[in-house]
Amino acid sequence: MPSINDLSLAQGLTAKVNDVCGGLDNGTAPILEQVSEVTAELLKWWFQADFQETRPFNFHPGQRQALLNVIYAHEVLGISTLQDLYQAAAPAVMLGSARDSEIIRAPKNAYPKYCLKMATGTGKTWVLQALMVWQVLNANRASDNPRYTKNFLIVAPGLIVYDRLLDAFMGKEREGKRDFSISDLAVFQELFIPDAYRDEVFRFVQGAVCPKEDIGRKVTAGGIIAISNWHVLSDESEEDGESDIDAPGASVDPKAVVQSILPLTPGTNQGNDLNVLNRRFERGGILAYLRDLPSLMVFNDEAHHIHDFKREGEVTEVEWQKSLNLIAEPKGSRFVQLDFSIRALKCVR
Repeated sequence: MPSINDLSLAQGLTAKVNDVCGGLDNGTAPILEQVSEVTAELLKWWFQADFQETRPFNFHPGQRQALLNVIYAHEVLGISTLQDLYQAAAPAVMLGSARDSEIIRAPKNAYPKYCLKMATGTGKTWVLQALMVWQVLNANRASDNPRYTKNFLIVAPGLIVYDRLLDAFMGKEREGKRDFSISDLAVFQELFIPDAYRDEVFRFVQGAVCPKEDIGRKVTAGGIIAISNWHVLSDESEEDGESDIDAPGASVDPKAVVQSILPLTPGTNQGNDLNVLNRRFERGGILAYLRDLPSLMVFNDEAHHIHDFKREGEVTEVEWQKSLNLIAEPKGSRFVQLDFSIRALKCVR
């Protein structure tokens, strides 16, 4: 019987997508009649041969499949929970294993949740940015539709990827200032955005991007693109940068547990100094701000670092995934989580 870990969901969804996307290269695919007008324009712009032949760069087949699978699942199927997705694309998984069925039906999966299996270096950021363009353009034309949002949280696994994301959205620094003209969206605008929508997208991105230190502080008009590393959503220090990435699976210190529950006062003990207190205070403000947003789409880069871990037979969630669950709780289907992972868990691509 198929299981949750053997890519049954990705295979089932891809088969459905390929059925409705035949003819996309010449603008005759059935999916073009099943999506919004602006989504149809984007799909033609990205994948129709007439447009592709005019560009020196295009999405490769893996990026194409990732984009189509997410758009089909979210916009055409109207997925609201992970269970909905399995019932539509891989129902046999839920029938084959009580454990798999329990995981799929868990409350933490009671909102749209997709996982894209894309290895490092295969262009995940391009997929992320294209999906953001799709969301923003649709949200501008159907603000009351819960399928679309202009609020985004992009979570990086560490400082190196975090800096790369800032470069991608804001452009690299030149003389102390970010130069948007060398951001990904600007450099590759011929691919990402049809001519008629470029000014609209550029205005939004330039006004909405928010580095981690400004989340909850910067005033943005009509939406936000909050970029952070996972430490901001946890109580972990980020001083060690990328080396902190395996910290969620570390043994739990009983003293740390007590400290996380009881009120803290400044002192000289480890974990009880002003820097720790300030970090926890700021984290609380960021979580409250993100929780209060009416809708949110979260992109987890290299999300294999955030899934449940198992120790001594007990499955537990990492702390910052719990933070995402907290943020999602009041939003229902207006919260969407997309994980980019090199692992197969619950993948749609």
